Amino acid sequence: MANASPFPLIGVVEPDADVREFIEVLLRRAGYRCESFVSAERFEHAAATRDYACVITDADLPGIDGLELARRVQVSAHPVPVMLLTSDSDSELQRAARAAHVLQVQRKPLGVREFLQSVGTALGRA
Repeated sequence: MANASPFPLIGVVEPDADVREFIEVLLRRAGYRCESFVSAERFEHAAATRDYACVITDADLPGIDGLELARRVQVSAHPVPVMLLTSDSDSELQRAARAAHVLQVQRKPLGVREFLQSVGTALGRA
């Protein structure tokens, strides 16, 4: 399942349409390709036929939440870095994210520079 493009493909799982669009614009302007999904289930369906270089997911998703998605990505046939987005500052979420091997937890609203640096780190470009 190799990607034809030299530009990394990033999966974005975000239920909020405005936030999803904001992330898409940031990533595309930074030279990344991305595909967006409103749920973990839809992402998993697409991931069966595509190789993503990184997954950016909201912690609070309908159905499978972001932490469970991170766990599933890490035990999949193609584990990749996962970034978790949240509006919470809950230290329990931070501990759970570390246990799920989440690379980075980012608080919303996103700081553009910090967000793009984290993506670069996740893709080994920082």
